Amino acid sequence: MFRDPFCRFSIFRRVQPLVQNTFHLLFAFILIIFLVTCYFSASNENNETIKQGRDADSSSPSEYLPSIGHYFTHTTEFNKNIHNAPLSLRENTLFAFNSSNCPYKEWNQIRTDSIPNANRHADWAIQIKKPSKYLYHTSFALLAAFAHRDQIIVTLTSENQFKFVFKTVYCRYYDCHRKEIFYHFESKVFPQSTVFCARRPGAEYISISEKLNETPEYSVPIVPRLNKPPHYFTVCMATLYGDEPKFLQIVDFIEYYKLQGATFFHIYLRNVSNYDRVLLDDYVRTGDIEIIKMHDHFWRDDFMWHNAQINDCHHRSKFFSKWTALIDIDERIEMRDEKYKTIVNYLDTIKNLQIVNLHFKVQWVIKQNNTPATYVNDKQIIDEMNFHKYQNISQVGALWDQPKCIIRPEKIAIMTIHVPKAVYSGEQFTPVSEKIGVVRHYRNVKERVFSNALQRMMSHAPFKIIPISKWIDENLTKQIINRVKWVYDVIDVTCEEKQKIYKKHGGISAPCWIEEKAMKD
Repeated sequence: MFRDPFCRFSIFRRVQPLVQNTFHLLFAFILIIFLVTCYFSASNENNETIKQGRDADSSSPSEYLPSIGHYFTHTTEFNKNIHNAPLSLRENTLFAFNSSNCPYKEWNQIRTDSIPNANRHADWAIQIKKPSKYLYHTSFALLAAFAHRDQIIVTLTSENQFKFVFKTVYCRYYDCHRKEIFYHFESKVFPQSTVFCARRPGAEYISISEKLNETPEYSVPIVPRLNKPPHYFTVCMATLYGDEPKFLQIVDFIEYYKLQGATFFHIYLRNVSNYDRVLLDDYVRTGDIEIIKMHDHFWRDDFMWHNAQINDCHHRSKFFSKWTALIDIDERIEMRDEKYKTIVNYLDTIKNLQIVNLHFKVQWVIKQNNTPATYVNDKQIIDEMNFHKYQNISQVGALWDQPKCIIRPEKIAIMTIHVPKAVYSGEQFTPVSEKIGVVRHYRNVKERVFSNALQRMMSHAPFKIIPISKWIDENLTKQIINRVKWVYDVIDVTCEEKQKIYKKHGGISAPCWIEEKAMKD
């Protein structure tokens, strides 16, 4: 507002640039002072708040939280050297959603409107002229679901829903909140305990129903199987049940096949003792196994779960492992050819893409006693190991005399206990010479379920003593001992030491302390 009067005089016209520059510099200097003052004022205020918080913490032994209504006692001195970072006003992008959102996931953004091999499934279904009506299920009894690039495979525990040739059912999809996505897919029950479904974007759970206007049973999570299989060779153990103690057989089974190159195990469980379960849970802890509990809403005896277990193992292993063995807890696939030290050594030599099922014959080993129920000491475990205690082995069984398989899961269409019923590609079975490998089957002479089991085993006489390979014996013994001791050889302390710890918990006393005191009194 003062520039116009000044400009009327020539002298001010000459000094105008100087005044103008000085004005700009003065304005910039005032702005800098203002910003610096604001910064130090905010910093002092923040430090004062922190100091007050520290003073309040150190001066008061307890803090009352009104929202909870409890006192929390500070038992340690506040560390004043801990740096208090300023609170960020921007939400971490990992948590940038609310209760109505389903987090975006790459794997479930696909929609398909058909399933592969549908026509082949229909042809196979027609060929099965008398579908099984096994057991008494009145619903599907979903077990699991697995997403592949072009379909979702749902496994069932029911074995009688294939009542009619290619029975129509509906795949029902649900988002992360289990709210139904109203884009169902019409499918069939095929094979006996399987339903193939199309994919839907956002689907994280799935169920099956006979009609669209009925409430389906509880949905199950969809497990992605979309990438390169993470494992080369895995093992599925048939359902565990029965009254014989299992812990030593379980550790023997897992450690044996780990020596053979297996890197993961699917363990199907009906029932075991609490003692046995501790060992299984420890293998879960270390990432060696997954436990699949075999149970549903309908009656069946424990030994009747085998078909459903085989079917689930087959589909659970697709694109999870290149090769999968389907065997029982008392069976050991044993390489006999010196060229193949382990099972994976043999699998590495198979280059023929037509080989999708390796068919192993069986030799039976007489097992006279149950394995021990608990760990006592190392000597007891070494003496009771199956491969130490039982070495009396039969002649090799015939080609179809209870053989067991190692399969390429994704190339098998229908899997049964002993052999595939149908394959998508390749040979239905490839017999393995007994000179290369056999199944060593430890058969207990006590006939718990099948009355002709002992007779069948004894029909393969004469028997002879054949120990397992020395390198397996040495390594397996060491691995079993290490695992058993880790799980069951709990390090104990004296009663006085226990009492010291008990007293820290409200002054209670150790049971042993109470017993000792009672005896003294």
